[in-house]
Amino acid sequence: MTVDALAQRCVEETERFRLRLRDDSKYCFELFRRAICERLEFAWNFIYNQYKPQVAIWVKERLGFDASEANIDYAVNGAFTKMWHAVTPGKFGKFSDLKSLLYYLKMCVYSVIVDHNRLAEPPSQYVPDEAPIWGKDPGPEPEETVIDREKRLAFWEWINERLHDEKERLVVYGSYDLDLKPKELYEKFGNIFGSVAEIYTIKQNILARLQRDPDRHKFIGRDA
Repeated sequence: MTVDALAQRCVEETERFRLRLRDDSKYCFELFRRAICERLEFAWNFIYNQYKPQVAIWVKERLGFDASEANIDYAVNGAFTKMWHAVTPGKFGKFSDLKSLLYYLKMCVYSVIVDHNRLAEPPSQYVPDEAPIWGKDPGPEPEETVIDREKRLAFWEWINERLHDEKERLVVYGSYDLDLKPKELYEKFGNIFGSVAEIYTIKQNILARLQRDPDRHKFIGRDA
């Protein structure tokens, strides 16, 4: 089947899925395969146009992200770019179906947003719409908030520099940003990890590596 024919069937089956009718995802999956394994630019361009609206929805749903039009475009493009570079022809075989591919793309969205938030400039001072309620803790002063945020950014940058590969990044993002347990990570990414035990091992190796790092006292204390 030609790429044009695959693209048309993918559109039709996606619409059937949207209408909750019985659909066949093999056409969209094959389109991904040709784009990634055969490096067909036309196939990848179609995938981008086909799934860009859904990726934009994932971006808008992400809390703690300034979903302006420019930022949405940045996150959408970044997610597709990250997936393009991460899922090589040799790794495509780890994905068993369209659902696993789309979930990985969704994880790429979260990864791009996390990176963006770490590098973003501190927000301007917030001006409340209402007067403060007397007796209620007003929270930290603006300068304290900025200092605390800078520490968090430095902390995550320190961790990111010490991660060895995409598996380790996925474990860290999944565990601490998405709050997923190892079993939940494996249920979603069984195509990436061999077992729940592997996820536990990767997580323990990361923690042990950070524990041994001579710069750890800057973030977790000298006695940690």
